[in-house]
Amino acid sequence: MPRTLISVEAFHLRVPLGRPLRLGEMRISEREYVFVRLTDSEGHVGTALGHARSAPVAAVVERCVAPFWEGQPLELHEAHYAKCVKANVCLGTHGLFWRALSLVDCALYDLLARSAGQSLGDYLGGSRRAVPATIVGGYPTTDETPESLQAEMNTYAKYAPAGVKIASSADLRRDTVRLKACRERLPEDIPLMIDCYWSFDSAKDVVAEARKWQDFNMGWIEDPLAFDDYSGIKQLVEALGFPVAVGDEQSGLRAFERLLRTGLQVLRLDATVCGGVRAFMKIAAKAHAAGIPIACHVFHPLHAQLAAACPAVRWLETMLPESDIEDFHPLHPDSLTWDSGALIAPSTAQGANYDWYPESIERYRAT
Repeated sequence: MPRTLISVEAFHLRVPLGRPLRLGEMRISEREYVFVRLTDSEGHVGTALGHARSAPVAAVVERCVAPFWEGQPLELHEAHYAKCVKANVCLGTHGLFWRALSLVDCALYDLLARSAGQSLGDYLGGSRRAVPATIVGGYPTTDETPESLQAEMNTYAKYAPAGVKIASSADLRRDTVRLKACRERLPEDIPLMIDCYWSFDSAKDVVAEARKWQDFNMGWIEDPLAFDDYSGIKQLVEALGFPVAVGDEQSGLRAFERLLRTGLQVLRLDATVCGGVRAFMKIAAKAHAAGIPIACHVFHPLHAQLAAACPAVRWLETMLPESDIEDFHPLHPDSLTWDSGALIAPSTAQGANYDWYPESIERYRAT
C-alpha cells in the first residue's frame, strides 16, 4: 500500500522573553511560535517551527491546509501542494495562509529526509558546508545608552561573525548615533546591518539620513519600506552606496521575481514564510541565476540544511541566548557550531536538524 500522511497537527508555543521588545508599534513580550507535526502511515514524523506573529496560524493549518494533505498518498505531495494553493486562492499570495502552508511544507520535507535516513541538505542533493553567519541584536530599549549598546557589541565580536544586525529605533537620526556607537566597538572587518522593519514611508526620507552611514561599513539596510513598495526599493538601491536587503516576511515565487527586478543587492528569505522548502529552492535558483546572494532569516538549523543545496545562500542568521530577544533555545539544542565566523551543521544531522525537548514543547504549548 502507498505511504500516506495520516495526521497534520499544529499548535502554538508561547515562550516568555527575558525583556520586552518594542519595534515601532509592535510590542513583543513573548515569542509565539507555531509548531507543526506531520505523521505518515509508517510512523515517520516531520516537524517545523515558525513565528506566529500573534496570528492564529495553527487554525489556518487546520482549516485551510490539513484537509488537502491528510489521508493522501505521500508520493503525490507536489499535487497536494498545488491543489491546496488553488483551493485557497481567495486568500491571496501573502499572509496567514502562506505562513501556514510554508510550515506544513517544511515539516513534510523534514519527514521525507528523516524517513530516508538523511539530512535535509543531503536529501535535496546538496552537501554540508560552513555558512557565514550574522548575529542579530541591538534591539532598542528605553534605558539604552551608547555604553550598553557597545557592551552588547563586545559580546558579539567574540564570535567573529560575518556581520552584526541591529534593529532600528524607527528614528533615523537616532539610528545614526546608534550605528556610530556600534561601529566604534566592532572590529572594522565586521559589517553592520540595520533592520528597519518596514518603518518608513518615503525612500527620499530614508536616503537623506542613511547616506551618512556609508562610513560605518554597512552590510545592508533591511526592509526600510513597505514590502510591496517596489519603486521605493528601486530608488533606495540607486541612491545608497551600500546594499538594500528585502524579503524575509514575503511569500510566493512571483513576488520574489518582482523583488529581484528592483535591483536589490541582497535577498532575504525564510522557508517558514516564503512557501516552504519547495518555494525556497525555486526562489533561491532564481536569485542564483540573477547573481543575487541570499541572507536567510533566523531558524538557522533549517536554513543551514537548505544552504547545503542552494549556492546562492551566503549568510545564515542567529540570535544568541544571552541576548534575550529570541526564545527558541529552551525548545531544542543548538547543534550548529561556530567555525571562523560561520555556522556548520553536525555531520550526524537528520532531516531539518531539529531535536526537540519534548517536555519544553508541552510546557510552552498554548491552551
